[in-house]
Amino acid sequence: MLIEPSRTPYDLQFSLFGIPVRVHPFFWLTAVILGSGGIIPGVQPMTQLLMWIAVVFVSILVHEMGHAFAMRYYGWAPRITLYAFGGLASYNRAYDSSHSSYSRTGNTPLGQVIISFAGPLAGFLLAGLVILVLFATGRSVPFSLLGWQVEAGRGESLLRSAFFENDTRSMWLFILVMHLLWVNIYWGLINLLPVYPLDGGQISRELFMAYSRRNGFEQSLIVSVACGGGLALYGAWRQDWWLAILFGILAFQSYQLLQNYRGGWGGGRGW
Repeated sequence: MLIEPSRTPYDLQFSLFGIPVRVHPFFWLTAVILGSGGIIPGVQPMTQLLMWIAVVFVSILVHEMGHAFAMRYYGWAPRITLYAFGGLASYNRAYDSSHSSYSRTGNTPLGQVIISFAGPLAGFLLAGLVILVLFATGRSVPFSLLGWQVEAGRGESLLRSAFFENDTRSMWLFILVMHLLWVNIYWGLINLLPVYPLDGGQISRELFMAYSRRNGFEQSLIVSVACGGGLALYGAWRQDWWLAILFGILAFQSYQLLQNYRGGWGGGRGW
């Protein structure tokens, strides 16, 4: 999942704040698949789907820009790729003419934790900006956060105006706000779980290795297998098949890495 896909003639390429961005065609396909299951019946499904795709594009780009700005802070030249599995901010940590030392602070455990956390933080900040706009405009939306029902913003409820008063403008604002909060808060929290290769898995690895250079990587993989497997079972129990399949795949990949690291599948340690 942390491998850049091959370039295609259909890639969208541009630069943002001096950082090269490439969007692989499968990114759009994945966004369509994810969004097609959450269409509100009777409300212009194509417009809803396009709004969802736009929110996913902006939100994942903001997430990866968070990583990229942290990388640039430590002196590297980052690049961003949006592809089927979401996004990937890359840079060269090795020796070459422009990136000359492994000893720079960005390669320390703290530097790597900051780079990993910067992505979810950027998404949380975007969600916070949305909530500030709600406060400033006297609007609010109900939002469930980890089982707690909260009111994001204050004043007039966009949900009430949209679906009880048939206010078309409020309806589209409600859908837009809910998409932005969902992607940037929930996906950000999921990304911080200690499952490799999510950002939380990267953070977990650095923390374990800071504690034990000898066994830290192996310990982080054990946590990744246990956490990913537990979430896959939880998703199956709740019949949330997206959650079950995603974390089932991630748990299996972590198990493969663990076996490979221990030398259990031949080849031993390859790094």
